[in-house]
Amino acid sequence: MDKHIKTKAVMNIICLIVSIFALYTFIFVAEISIGWRIALIATVIFWIISGISNLIEYFWKKLQIILSIQN
Repeated sequence: MDKHIKTKAVMNIICLIVSIFALYTFIFVAEISIGWRIALIATVIFWIISGISNLIEYFWKKLQIILSIQN
């Protein structure tokens, strides 16, 4: 992997950690109305899905190379 993809992957992992913390905060800590809570939780869940999708995209080629070597 080149430097650009590594940087994007690291930033994605950091954003995933922050998103998981935000999800915890919106579910258990924040004192907001139910409507806002649902909207924010949905947003964070889509952030997490997007981050996981990006990580799969970044590491897919490397995973294919590893699997082809083993076979």
